[in-house]
Amino acid sequence: MVACVTAAKLLGLVYLFPLTRLIHDEGIGIYANAYSLYVILLTLSTAGFPTALGKLLAERLALGRADEVEAMYRVTLRTVTRFGLLLCLAMWWGAPFYSHLVALRASNEADAALTGSIHALAPALLVVPLMSALRGYLQGFQKLEPSAFSQAVEQLVRVLAIVVGAFVVMHRGGTPAEGAAAATFGAFIGALAGLIWLLAAVAPVRRRFRQRYQPQPARTSARELRRELWRVALPVSLGALVVPVSGLVDALTVQNALLFAGFSFTAATQMYGILSRQAMQLVQLPLAFAMAVGASVLPAVAEAKALRDPLLIAERIRHTLRSLLFLTLPAAAAMLVLNRPLDQLLFGSTEGASVIASVSLMSVLCSLELTSTYVLQGLGKMYRPVRNMFLGVLVKLICNLLLIIPFHILGAAAATTIGYLVSATLNVLAVKKYGELRGSVWRLALPALLATIPLCGVLAGGQWLGAKTAVLIHLPPDAAAALELTLALAPGAAVYLTAAVRFGAVSPEELRPLPAVGRRLARWAERWVPAPAAASRLR
Repeated sequence: MVACVTAAKLLGLVYLFPLTRLIHDEGIGIYANAYSLYVILLTLSTAGFPTALGKLLAERLALGRADEVEAMYRVTLRTVTRFGLLLCLAMWWGAPFYSHLVALRASNEADAALTGSIHALAPALLVVPLMSALRGYLQGFQKLEPSAFSQAVEQLVRVLAIVVGAFVVMHRGGTPAEGAAAATFGAFIGALAGLIWLLAAVAPVRRRFRQRYQPQPARTSARELRRELWRVALPVSLGALVVPVSGLVDALTVQNALLFAGFSFTAATQMYGILSRQAMQLVQLPLAFAMAVGASVLPAVAEAKALRDPLLIAERIRHTLRSLLFLTLPAAAAMLVLNRPLDQLLFGSTEGASVIASVSLMSVLCSLELTSTYVLQGLGKMYRPVRNMFLGVLVKLICNLLLIIPFHILGAAAATTIGYLVSATLNVLAVKKYGELRGSVWRLALPALLATIPLCGVLAGGQWLGAKTAVLIHLPPDAAAALELTLALAPGAAVYLTAAVRFGAVSPEELRPLPAVGRRLARWAERWVPAPAAASRLR
């Protein structure tokens, strides 16, 4: 199950690399604009329903109220179908209006470029809400594997449809806008595949349930069941809106500010595509580590809180933060130093290199915000991180308006970084308060920061050597970028790991549980542990 979810997440991240080469920065900007609107409506129609239905069904099964299980399932299906249809129509008919808002000074160009992609996404809102209801039904019966498999199937088919659709259109001489529309339609194709898989998984579960419990009229009316469903689903959906709202803020402000700064619609769309679907996509990669760390810390902190052991809570929080900083700081260093070869190898150009460098710190801040959110939820503070994230979005909006016109797309990158800095800082302060954490987070980060300094030197040296070698042997740009990254990252990883062990950012015992390579790394790291630390372990 974990492998399926991880594969789905990775597929959702890496498909943009070939897509950028197919539809270029302009097409990626159009694609990102359409998705910003789609994700808002998708979150409203899906985010809370799997959690709500799973919770309500599990409660009824535990209490023996089998008569309400089928009724709740039917009520949820009707609710999400109607809601999805309403939002689909709103997205379809509202496409021109949204296109005008994205580029007020070039509304006709925006309408022509963007409306097709929005129309291509709208049908997915008829399918994805049904998938959310089916996943909630399976969760209620503790059947998690089919839901995980459906995510992998949906993402695989979606990515194939996106890349193949864009390739076919561009190969036949289509424009970037037409390629973006073909790519966005992949969301509908992937959702259909996931829905078919889920229908096949739900059918035997329902059949066995109906055989065991003969259907009987529910004791609770459909209206009361619907009210209960919304009572649980609405807070979850509102909490999940934070990230989509942040994306919508960029969609409605970045291009408009660039147009007011004097750029053309095409140039503004290209720069927005670089920021939203290239630089920010690289920022998302370290979040995979943060999600893994956070998913493990939430139950661990909740358990320690249930035991009423403040020392155990503080220790688990410290360990989590140390692990997170150890993993994300080198990723930020790689984005900062190796921005040019990364941009060339992944996206086929170097136009976004400066933007990638400018958001490098964001990978640490995003991960810190996400992990601290998990910690706060484990401490029972469910709404505090939501409030902090909305405050960060508000600060980001203000900074967008102030910074983009004088500093262009780098101002947008800085505004996003400042927004995450605010929300992550507020989250960490809340963790210190409610987790009774003593000491400074800077002190926790210091060993990893010290280890990052020699890493940056090795990365810069490896990149320089690779660039000089590529010029001497006349390598093409992609091969040259691959050589630079190889000569930088391989020795950089060894230097960082050695320095991290020496400075105490990570211990051999913490490396040992890593899959496949943990034991070897631990044995190697033991050679570099400072003598006093080794002696203390012997005692």
